[in-house]
Amino acid sequence: MLVFPQLLTGASALYPVTKRALRRSVVNVLGDGRTDVYSDADAAATSWELRAQGLTAAEWNAIEALFQATSGMWQTFTFLDPTGNLLAESETFGASEWSNGALIQLTTGIDDPFGTTRATRVINAGQATEAVAQTLSVPGNFEYCLSVWARTMGGSGVMLVESTTGGAVSKSFVPGGGWIRIFMAGNCGQNTTLVTFGAQLDAGASVDLFGMQAEPQLAPSDYRQTGARGGVYPQARFAEDRITVTAQGTDVYDAVIRIVDTEG
Repeated sequence: MLVFPQLLTGASALYPVTKRALRRSVVNVLGDGRTDVYSDADAAATSWELRAQGLTAAEWNAIEALFQATSGMWQTFTFLDPTGNLLAESETFGASEWSNGALIQLTTGIDDPFGTTRATRVINAGQATEAVAQTLSVPGNFEYCLSVWARTMGGSGVMLVESTTGGAVSKSFVPGGGWIRIFMAGNCGQNTTLVTFGAQLDAGASVDLFGMQAEPQLAPSDYRQTGARGGVYPQARFAEDRITVTAQGTDVYDAVIRIVDTEG
């Protein structure tokens, strides 16, 4: 699995990062002067510009190794959007992207911390631990931060879990009756390509959840709602066949790295 490397600090990118979404509309002028306008989905693209200043030699060597492995623009790699939420359908826990426990019950339309009714009441009706979880094709040895808003009226707890084959990290919370954003950062430390992120409930527990977010970094950023696609781009490419890098010192490198995805 070719993947854009994470920095040694556990960050996914050095800022500033510029992200652009490119969309094209096609206009067809008919003979009678009327026009038909439609979106050209095949022309859509998402691009990022990473102005990486102060890279260490090890960080720059990892980026250069990926550039060589992909032959520049030729081959694709997985890019984890440093400005996005890796999870898809971040508020719709009943969507097909989620692989929930068989006895997890979901009730939608619950009031949420933003004053709307987009939260979900999650009840574990089983006799064993069950989870609301989503599995992503991402490296098992990256640093990730998992966060979600939670509350409970009955003293139920919730455990945030990040797991992969051979390793897992978790953290338990008892949220209380008011909305609180709980989070956990960790690294499973395994050279795998699938990681599961989720909220785990004990038997009989009832917890309100809203807005789950996974990010390739050590702390949570502002919440970003997602729909059918999350922030994992498995068909990204370098946007250019060369990268200009400037050595500012023995272990200090500056580079501008441009990445594009046209298949997301």
